[in-house]
Amino acid sequence: MEIFSLIPITIITFLPILLWGYIFSYLDNSPLGARRFGLGIIAGAISVVPVLFMNDIMTFANLVHWNIFPLLITSGNETGIMLSLFVTIGLIAVSIFTFSLGLFSLYIGKVWRIFLRNTSIILFIGVLFTLFHLILFKLDIFNAPLSGGGVTIAGTVFGTLKLVLFYYIIIAIIEESSKHFSVLSSSFPYIDSVKKWVLFSVFIALGFGFIENILYLKNVAEQSGIWSSGVLTTWIFRSIFSLMTHIICSVIVGLYFSRALLNYTTLPRMMPYIKTLLYGFLFSILIHAIFDISLTIGFTGIIFIYFFGSYLGITRIFYEEE
Repeated sequence: MEIFSLIPITIITFLPILLWGYIFSYLDNSPLGARRFGLGIIAGAISVVPVLFMNDIMTFANLVHWNIFPLLITSGNETGIMLSLFVTIGLIAVSIFTFSLGLFSLYIGKVWRIFLRNTSIILFIGVLFTLFHLILFKLDIFNAPLSGGGVTIAGTVFGTLKLVLFYYIIIAIIEESSKHFSVLSSSFPYIDSVKKWVLFSVFIALGFGFIENILYLKNVAEQSGIWSSGVLTTWIFRSIFSLMTHIICSVIVGLYFSRALLNYTTLPRMMPYIKTLLYGFLFSILIHAIFDISLTIGFTGIIFIYFFGSYLGITRIFYEEE
């Protein structure tokens, strides 16, 4: 596809991003500040980089053999899975930190300790997933082939509900970690309330979805034409339902992190901090994975449940914090 063909795709993709920004700023009883909205979109776009280019980053760092996805389809290699997750999460944190230096260098000095602390907490999620993989893989359940064929990535086929479950949990861990680190690097020094964390988490999710949606529409347009019904259908679905899922998952992490940060900052209360943030991440990962898995197995009704439930939930957060 020619570069000029991306212009209309970029424009129509940005319009719902801007609309969602106005809607959530309205819930916050504040105008849509161009600076904070722009920072969120830029930081959210940065958070896509380690997700899309993880294999390239691993190749650059000579760590291709730590790619976790081929490891998920076999049992008996839980140590490799855990170490691979550690490498993946570590690369996400380092990538976001590095890419943020040029844009948010004034903030990085104030946030690097939080980066290290929260990276350690997310690494513990890797341990929990490894135990989950060990237990579930040995159970002879969810092994029937999916009628839709499941998911294929880089030649690796995730064709049963069990493998699809593993795949999407890893995807959720990667995406939610990346968005969270982008919130930290771009806005940490200027956020002093739960509402501000939630709103910035929304903007980060919009920036992430903006880049992701451009790539989805680009792929559809290359196959069926830029003005095809396929592009229109994809645009509607991703502008409403996929974006809302990204938003609610990002908000969940931001909500619990802000509560942990504001209430449990001293060392004697470190365990409540860890438990609060850990709960937020696990809840967000679960919500994210359920959405993707439901669509993969054909339960499309999940999109309406998530849309209305997410909007009502976020609205309640803003009203409770007033």
